[in-house]
Amino acid sequence: MSSFLCTKLSYRASADTLNLFLHRNDSSTVKLRTLSDSMTQIGSEISCELTAITNGVLKENGFDASTGMVCENVILSKDITTPRLSGKNTNENQAVQEAIDEINQFREEEIPFRAEELDIEKYPADCVYISIDDIGVKRQKDTRVPGSIRESRYVENTVAHIQHAGRSYVITAIGMRNVFKSVLAFLLMNNLLTNELVFFTDGARNIKNNLEEVFSFHPYIAILDWYHLKKKCQELLSMAMCGKEKRNAVLKELQSVLWIGNVDEALAYLKTLPPSAVRDQKRLDELASYLERKRKNITCYAVREKIELRNSSNPVEKANDILVAQRQKHNGMAWSPNGSGALAAIQMLYQNHEADLWFCQKQLRLSMSSESSDTLCA
Repeated sequence: MSSFLCTKLSYRASADTLNLFLHRNDSSTVKLRTLSDSMTQIGSEISCELTAITNGVLKENGFDASTGMVCENVILSKDITTPRLSGKNTNENQAVQEAIDEINQFREEEIPFRAEELDIEKYPADCVYISIDDIGVKRQKDTRVPGSIRESRYVENTVAHIQHAGRSYVITAIGMRNVFKSVLAFLLMNNLLTNELVFFTDGARNIKNNLEEVFSFHPYIAILDWYHLKKKCQELLSMAMCGKEKRNAVLKELQSVLWIGNVDEALAYLKTLPPSAVRDQKRLDELASYLERKRKNITCYAVREKIELRNSSNPVEKANDILVAQRQKHNGMAWSPNGSGALAAIQMLYQNHEADLWFCQKQLRLSMSSESSDTLCA
């Protein structure tokens, strides 16, 4: 009960509630500091167990536990490196092509791709969809020796949302690479590397780098979330264009061609903008450079929407909110890395329906049980 309360209420409110429930009003009352230290200890134990399981699974399967990368001179089995896609009687390319043809009937700028040219998962029902993102909370001020390096102003929790066959699992830790390693271990434990992998990201460079390093042994699709693509275009155009009206007109046209994944047309359009309409050419060049860098991860969002595939990393955004933001980003709160990570780890237990297993047996299931049906998908 105390751990659940602490994931929902402040430590002070949790202590007051516990004392009221337990009818304690003397020297035996639950103290705020004692409660806080206890939650930090519980959360640290959960994180340590997750790390221990992760390292064990990685070593057992030929991966370096410290980096998550394939060990030197190790040859991985095909069950780990190759999705099992053969022998399935489906007409995915035909369905994609029909979607393209139907969309083109109502668009001025037609989708310039054939179905086989689009990097779209062949068997969505069997795909593993993975979204990973960071969420920062205000960091407590530490005493600092003069001349020492100043600490970051934020504690960064990384959260991963894994979805497969209508069920989900969330993983959180302090450190992007730690989460990537745990995601890999989870996929290995649950025999999910025999499926297609689709990653959704907000385009952050550290996510891209970790993804390329940890999953270099396995084919995957990486998609830039549509919301973040739109947001980046809007931000840079707001600084580049002269006035709101010109910005909105350019943004509308740009979104129209990016929605069908036509990066070449988007770049060509930016070059046609008259100098009189541009306030800051450097920002416009920055946008063009951004689109060029993200080209590989910009998909045909229109077709994906038409055939009812995800375009968004919304599940991990919601997981960020549930695991971290709702409890830790209010009323000017500030956190130590241990305190923030501990509360997020405890909330992870409840979200994955593993609290009973942990508090009774000190174990993590690390699997999508029948209880963990996905409530975070959008």
